[in-house]
Order: sequence, then C-alpha cells, then structure tokens
Amino acid sequence: MKQLLLALLPLALTGCNSSSDSNTTPTTPTTTVTVFSSIDNCSTAAEVPHCAFEKGIYVLKVGSTITDEHHQRVITQATNYTNWASEAVKQQLNQKTLVIGIMESEPTEESPEAEFVITLSQDKKIADGVELVYTNIEGVDETQRATTYQKLMQLFDYYVDDNKSHHLGQGLETAYSSFKQLLVDQDAAAQVINAEALRFDECPYGNGQLSLIASERALGTDTPCATEEGEDPAPNGKVDDIHAISGVNMNPGALLGLMYEYKVNPTISEGGGELYGSKDSKFKAIGQVGSGTLDGSASDMFISWANPAFAPLNTYLETYFLANKK
Repeated sequence: MKQLLLALLPLALTGCNSSSDSNTTPTTPTTTVTVFSSIDNCSTAAEVPHCAFEKGIYVLKVGSTITDEHHQRVITQATNYTNWASEAVKQQLNQKTLVIGIMESEPTEESPEAEFVITLSQDKKIADGVELVYTNIEGVDETQRATTYQKLMQLFDYYVDDNKSHHLGQGLETAYSSFKQLLVDQDAAAQVINAEALRFDECPYGNGQLSLIASERALGTDTPCATEEGEDPAPNGKVDDIHAISGVNMNPGALLGLMYEYKVNPTISEGGGELYGSKDSKFKAIGQVGSGTLDGSASDMFISWANPAFAPLNTYLETYFLANKK
C-alpha cells in the first residue's frame, strides 16, 4: 500500500506552487494594526448608527457573562494575528474596521445582544465585518481554543482581501481553485488502487453562493445541498445570518482559518471541519501541512493535513499571514 500511495504523489503534488503570489519575499515589519479592547456608547442596536469605530480590530465583550479572562485570551490571539502578518496584509487591515464579539452562546432573536451583533454586522458604514467567538457553545469555550485565529482569517477573506481587485484576493482564489482541482486529480488516481481520497463539503459555508453546476463545487459537496430537518432549504449553501450581506462563498476563508489555527497550535485547533474521507473516514488533524508524507501511517496521508492538495493554500498562508512569526 505504501508504494501505491507514493505512486500517487507526482499527480497529487501537481500545482503545489500554483499560487501566483508564492514568490513574495516578506519585508521588515513597519506597519502596526491596532487591536482595540472597547468602544464607548456602542453596545445596543439603537446605538449602532452612532458607533465611532476607528480602523483596526475591535475585541468586544457582548453580554454580562464574559469575563476579563475570556476577553484577554481573544485580544492576545488578535494581536498575534496582526503581528505575524505581512506588510501587505497589515496595510489592508488598516483600511477596514473588524469586530470580534465575545458571546456566551449563539445569538437568539429574542436577546438584545443578538440584536446588537446582527444590526452591527449589517451596517457596513459602521463596521466592515463582524465575527463571534463563544464561551459556551455545546460546552466548549472557544476562547481557550485557537478559534479567534480562524474567525479573523474568515473576516479577512470576506471583507478585507478585495477579491479579484487585489493581489491578496486573487492569490487566495487561485490557491483555493488549485486545492479543488487537486482533490479531483487525487480521486481519479485513488480509485485505481481503491485508496481513500479526500473530500470537502462546501454546503455548510456556502452562504447561498455555490454554483448550480456540480463540477464547480468541491469534490464531496452535494448538488443541491441537502436540507437538515427543521432548516430552510439552502440548495446553494447554508446562509449565515451574520455574513449573508457579504454575498461571498465563505469556504476559502473558513478552510484557510482551519489551517491557520492548526499550524499555530495543533493541540487546541478545531480539527478538520468539513473535510472527510471518500470512504467516510474522519479527517485526521495530523501531519505537516501539504508535505505529502505522514510518518507511520502512509494510508492516512490523503485524509490528513499532510495531503499535498493543501500545499497551494499553505504557501499562501505562509507568505502573507505567518510571514513574521518566529
């Protein structure tokens, strides 16, 4: 089996350097992105139109149950995120206002906290992007995990990289497209030897933006997306209440965020998210990202972070978001 898997590597590695931005050289840091810990007179939906945000990243307590310890953990990750980023990323961040709200659990329509964050997320004249970190979601305190890194990576993709009009947006689009194509290439080769290949379900983060053409969706994504019991039909991907207004497919940022938190701290990272094996095996959050090798378990390489399909995204991440991490 090991020899057969190795035979797949030349095909799997094709396109690993396909990101058009992989030759960028990090420069000496000169730009600073401010991380704010509070803002006056901005905690209710009624106050949102008058919130006086500056450019930078705000980490805000939303609700009375959020402790100083919760708050500081998120601030630390946000500060790390800005310090490790390249100059190009910092310059883009300094043109935007991003908000990380810390809440106990997912917002419900009845709560004033929910009304505040939803209203803020929809008013792009006040804040460009809003994401939430929870202290008790299904018993998990996300401030003790690497979740803030993932959420910031998502915000950057959705609201900061300017998509095709900036080289950062172009680079991510190219890297994500390469990832999807490599899944297809690997699957064709894996079928020959009955090996398990990698799948990625885009439906949970599709945000209503997935193509109607099955071949344009990532391998492992239903067309149309299935509807969970009790949910409204979302054939082109589940629509996110916070990010519906963005009109973007959230998958590139979500996947890049998963990879970011794994690279920064594997022990507290979320895991594989919507990644899974073609034979329904659970994705294994192990290995060196995109390396093509996995010590002691060659048969699991393609359903782990070692899969070479991740190499284009890894190159993008290293070049722009971990350029100054020691």
